[in-house]
Amino acid sequence: MRNFAKIMPAGGRGFSGSLLFGAAVFVPVLLAARAISGGELSLVYPFAWSLFTGLTAFFIAYTGRVSFYRRIFFAGLALSFLVHFKSALLSAAFVPSCMKDAPFCHIAIAPSFFNYLYQQYLALMSGDWKLWGPLTLAFLWLFFTLVIGRAWCSWACFYGGIDDSLSALPRKALIRSILPAGAFRDFPAALLIFLLLVSLAYMLPVYCLWLCPLKMTAAFLEPDDASIRRVQLGLMLFALAMLLAGPLLTRKRTFCSFLCPFGAWQAFWGRLNPFRISVEKAACSGCSACAEACPMYAIRTGEGGKPEITAYCNLCGECLPACPTKALRYSVPGAVAEESAGVLRFLSPEKCFVFSALVTGGAFGALFAPAALRDLAHIITR
Repeated sequence: MRNFAKIMPAGGRGFSGSLLFGAAVFVPVLLAARAISGGELSLVYPFAWSLFTGLTAFFIAYTGRVSFYRRIFFAGLALSFLVHFKSALLSAAFVPSCMKDAPFCHIAIAPSFFNYLYQQYLALMSGDWKLWGPLTLAFLWLFFTLVIGRAWCSWACFYGGIDDSLSALPRKALIRSILPAGAFRDFPAALLIFLLLVSLAYMLPVYCLWLCPLKMTAAFLEPDDASIRRVQLGLMLFALAMLLAGPLLTRKRTFCSFLCPFGAWQAFWGRLNPFRISVEKAACSGCSACAEACPMYAIRTGEGGKPEITAYCNLCGECLPACPTKALRYSVPGAVAEESAGVLRFLSPEKCFVFSALVTGGAFGALFAPAALRDLAHIITR
């Protein structure tokens, strides 16, 4: 027990309070997962996914290790997406109608948002309300963005879960990144603007057709022009290398940092969300350990060598345990930084943020995670 106390972070909390915190996350995720499944899945699968999310909340509250358990949850979300996505593709190969069960990709919303607005105008003018389905999803993602802000990219996005997990595998970077925060970091914003305009001009999901590595199949390529197919494949292979090889070589999330237009979308709209990671300048030694630990190139050196958290911060929390002086913390504007006692500690900015992020990520994961568990169960029992 003494050894456990040594390794237990200072942020650890009581068992009963942590259990209640886990239950507070478990219940809304279960309700969302059950509603999404619509009775088509056995209750076992939504329950298992919700329990996984609730246990993540419990261990975060009990140990205080936000980034560690967030990464486990995030990897589970990404893995469940890949399992269900692959199952949907295999099913479509034999039964084309099964492709309707393929998970919906939220990344396509940002670069095609002008298209959605134009379709909304057409729907309103023509009275064809069938077009409103994807529009509702677009505004639903805007709502989620306001709820957890930029944290979407480190708590709910299945793409982010892939490169985040891979960036944690190597003990040290094989290729040390020479890009400081700010250099090329605004490229996703330029890419987003370009894709918004080109997608509207052609009324096509340009990002899906040219850059999405998960859609690297002949079905999404230009069928009549071999040169165009080669360019598409080249760009998709480059994106795939950024998604898979980049994190393994640099220990940084290269795809999310430089090729994801949705990340730029989140960085813009996420400013409206109150959750932040702040730096206590008096306690900061200016060692730059936080910038080294940040996988998103989101921390740059400011005045006096003190770190500045940029708009690209995804609130993953990787910088918090890296800081030797504990100068970084989750915060909201105007909140008191000191620790609260009793039940009030679960109303701290950190706990409120973790609750919002896990409920959002768990509810979003319910779109495919319970189905992925069903797919795995079918494979095992065959």
